[in-house]
Amino acid sequence: EHDMLNIASYSSYFKYLGLSRNAAKALQVYGSIQDQSTRVTVSICNSLLGCLVKNGRSDSTFKLYDEMIRGGLSPDLFTYSTLLSGCMKLKHGYAKAMELINELNSRGLQMDSVIYGTLLAICASHNYCEEAEAYFKKLKDEGHSPNLFHYSSLLNAYSVNSYYEKAELLMKDLRSSGLTPNKVILITLLKVYSKGGLFEKAKELLTELEASGFAQDEMAYCILIDALAKGGKIWEATMVFNEMKGKGVKSDGYAFSIMISALHRGGYREEAKKLAKEFEDQNATYDLVMLNTSLRAYCNTYDTESVMRMLKKMDELNISPDDITFNTLIRYFCKAKVYHLAYKTIVDMHTKGHQLNEELCSEIMVQLGEAGFPSEAFSVYNMMRYSKRTVCKSLHEKVLGILVPAGLLKDAYIVIKVLCFWHLLPVSLLFILRVFTNKKMLS
Repeated sequence: EHDMLNIASYSSYFKYLGLSRNAAKALQVYGSIQDQSTRVTVSICNSLLGCLVKNGRSDSTFKLYDEMIRGGLSPDLFTYSTLLSGCMKLKHGYAKAMELINELNSRGLQMDSVIYGTLLAICASHNYCEEAEAYFKKLKDEGHSPNLFHYSSLLNAYSVNSYYEKAELLMKDLRSSGLTPNKVILITLLKVYSKGGLFEKAKELLTELEASGFAQDEMAYCILIDALAKGGKIWEATMVFNEMKGKGVKSDGYAFSIMISALHRGGYREEAKKLAKEFEDQNATYDLVMLNTSLRAYCNTYDTESVMRMLKKMDELNISPDDITFNTLIRYFCKAKVYHLAYKTIVDMHTKGHQLNEELCSEIMVQLGEAGFPSEAFSVYNMMRYSKRTVCKSLHEKVLGILVPAGLLKDAYIVIKVLCFWHLLPVSLLFILRVFTNKKMLS
């Protein structure tokens, strides 16, 4: 590390750290560079910015870039290409990309085919279809020959809104240019047809994918299965799913998850449970999505043994629960009238920093009160009150309806104080309850 004295060494090392997923080390090494001219050498800056983008640290990338500019960096096209890649997953990525393009133009740089390709991908990921078309046309007008990445990005933009006619024209243009569609292109076209409800065309294309050897994994099948299920054609989706299994296509759980969820939405809960059990029998590994899907299938059929088995599997695989996991369990314990477990799950969810579902927790709070657990109901109320959000007035009223009949007047007094603070009740009522509470304690 101490022998890295030249520019090429720093640049190569930052690229290596990017591949090694060690952005923190890259920032540490960059911070140790004392010579300012070395710090703003474009190859070093590009490698470091690329390292951050590869590691998903887009916000840090742009902050560091601003610092580099202030230090004297003169960015080149590769710098902008790297920064544009960082816009892909930003919430306002398209707006940020436009800022960079304006800056690029102001520096007298000319956009190349790589920049155009990244811009098209940004437009597609942020649903800017017309803008994607305009950039594709500009790419051609400036004499660049679109490659498969350019075509797939524009095709992806069409898939968002199911512009199948435009997609078909684009495919003709692609073939007339002498290019041969690859797996990505054909699967994106399948997405266009599936989302647009053109299921027969989608099935024909799936057959073409199979013949080309592009359907050896489950992705193509999942696109069609999901579209059929969401289009209300659940049994057609089941047929495609069964065909996929019959052909020996390996599923990592995505297709199973889609089908289990579709069966659940359609009210076929026993079938959903059966499919969850089939996946469990065939697979030792789960991800969080599949685990949540299976858990919901078991919870909705009140299969306690399977629910407990899923929770044990979650621990064994070291999978951390998310909001969906917690809310599924809370609903299950509530419906099973196991209120103490519902309460413990809410406490666990709150302790781990998850946002509580106010509607669900309000329901649990009332049921805890009715079941003779007013203190636990008040505890749920406090967790919601301190979860950094404004709760509705009815929640305060509900907990008062639990605390006062139970004789927990000191706790009720706290609720009244909250209501008065938010001007939801007159302060005079607070005084009356305080006097009443004091008398009650003295008697």
